[in-house]
Amino acid sequence: MEDIIFIEADARGLDLIQSLWEKLNHHHRQQKSDFQEHYENFTFFERSKTLLKKSLGGEMHIGMLKDKESGIMLAYCITTISSEREGEIDSIYVEEKCRGRGFGDKLIKRSLEWMDEKGVNKKTVRVSVSNQKAVSFYERYGFRPRSLMLEQVS
Repeated sequence: MEDIIFIEADARGLDLIQSLWEKLNHHHRQQKSDFQEHYENFTFFERSKTLLKKSLGGEMHIGMLKDKESGIMLAYCITTISSEREGEIDSIYVEEKCRGRGFGDKLIKRSLEWMDEKGVNKKTVRVSVSNQKAVSFYERYGFRPRSLMLEQVS
């Protein structure tokens, strides 16, 4: 990973990951799901507002990996801590061509360390039901399904 730069930011760094978040949203739209319409109508602006509101009174950490030579952002992980001291991994994405190089591992480990440093009471992550690869990824870090929330399809 010598050719990769690790960057940490707070909520002020949200704009740096917009293009990667849009790729993640596109990925979700491609998954077989009853909720594809949600992803088709979801914008980065809306997601940013939600994250900023959620971290108000709490904190936000954005870990990013960028190619040293080109300056292109390759991966990110957004983690928030609520005012109740509950941490959540809100969003993570690694460019498809970069997967399998340990980028996701580096980002998750740093997010978990950050939450430990901040003394969170509980750590959570939400995963779309159709994204089994993500479930397996998070299980490697001790996350386990606790409940299944069902949402009525309109």
